Amino acid sequence: MLRPCALLTATLMAPMLALSQAPAQPRPKIQVNFLNPCHPAAAEAEEMTRALERVRERPRFSADFEISRGITTLTEAEARATGVRPDSGPSAWVRIRHEFSDKAPLSDAQYSLSVDDGSASEALALHLRDSRQVLEILISDAVAGRASQAVAVNTPPDRVRVERFGKSSLVLARCAGIDQSAYESIFATAGDILEKSRPAMAVKTIVPAELAHLPGGREPAGKGSRSREADGKSSRAAGANH
Repeated sequence: MLRPCALLTATLMAPMLALSQAPAQPRPKIQVNFLNPCHPAAAEAEEMTRALERVRERPRFSADFEISRGITTLTEAEARATGVRPDSGPSAWVRIRHEFSDKAPLSDAQYSLSVDDGSASEALALHLRDSRQVLEILISDAVAGRASQAVAVNTPPDRVRVERFGKSSLVLARCAGIDQSAYESIFATAGDILEKSRPAMAVKTIVPAELAHLPGGREPAGKGSRSREADGKSSRAAGANH
């Protein structure tokens, strides 16, 4: 017959022994995907090509659209996350959004142009209606200069991003000093899509007009225009004296 002390000890040890004999739970697997935007794999490049070919046709929008504008000041953390210099200051931006008909492969397209600290960047986001494979295609570029300079010329894209459903994104970016001849067709297709979308969305007309409504958004007139205005005033003054 066990003594009470021994019985109590055995009772307390039983759960501990059962716990120690239980099989260890496997640790969850953590998968880390590293993007190489300068030199994506051949299979990724082919997938990007197929995604761009699906939306390469000239856009035919429906009657629904919207235009918005504003000024945004990013925190240092937000600036670093978006690839903007932390000391870039406030950014003035204009967005144009158009919707497509129900039969189109795209549901909507959004063009945006932002200006900050002597540089301008534009981006075209295309959202696919059938998002089982591709959610969004983003084509973007950045130039040094004012907004009028950015929209006056067809700046070629320097970055293409394909957001996939349930998978990591596919990214291709221009990188200096690296042979990217294998990806020139992707950049060319993305540039063709961006070039067709600018006039379809009236970018050259809408963007400067909307920026002019923002504080500091109106660009100063060039020297030539100021000289012509001064000459006109001098001529009118001379005519009044005669």
